[in-house]
Amino acid sequence: MNKAKRAAIFGGTFNPPHIGHLLIGIRAKQSFNLDKVIYVPARVPPHKKGADIAGAKHRMEMVKLLISGHNDFFMSDAEIKRQSVSYSVDTVKFFLNEFPDKKFYFITGSDAFYHIDTWKNYEELLSLIDFIVYERKGFPKNKIISKYSHLKNINWLAGDIIPVSASEIRQRSKNGENCTEETGSAVWEYIEKNNLYKG
Repeated sequence: MNKAKRAAIFGGTFNPPHIGHLLIGIRAKQSFNLDKVIYVPARVPPHKKGADIAGAKHRMEMVKLLISGHNDFFMSDAEIKRQSVSYSVDTVKFFLNEFPDKKFYFITGSDAFYHIDTWKNYEELLSLIDFIVYERKGFPKNKIISKYSHLKNINWLAGDIIPVSASEIRQRSKNGENCTEETGSAVWEYIEKNNLYKG
């Protein structure tokens, strides 16, 4: 990490992490000439309270399995160690303070970005870091641009919408379906071994 000049923070619940998350990281790295992509699982996501969320340690382990073999991809426990609700503005400040000589981006989906005006101190967050946004179903690029036409620090990730959803994986898991294709074999084996998303 110390030699990296350009890095991206990829925050999320990762409940579970899936191949879509991996492909987005790969795309972002290639498109924006990134040295590192840092996956940051949330401890307590502020917008998903009460959801069927696997324990933080499980989600960290699954992220590690997902990105295994990609030497420029890392998993950070920065939000997990915080022992409180995970706010992106705090995470961004942490990385900017830890690595002041690096150029950081923040990767998020268009569905999440559309509601960024509900995030804690969102105007400050937008002033601190540039965003890499990937399109999600129902939240096309023109919808985001229409709402946030004044913003100049949105970078769009090229490529088709990746039709993989963590919520669909959880539901299919509850139904007893196999989701190896969506998660990769290592993550799916972990889900099965630890009996996640079954209740």
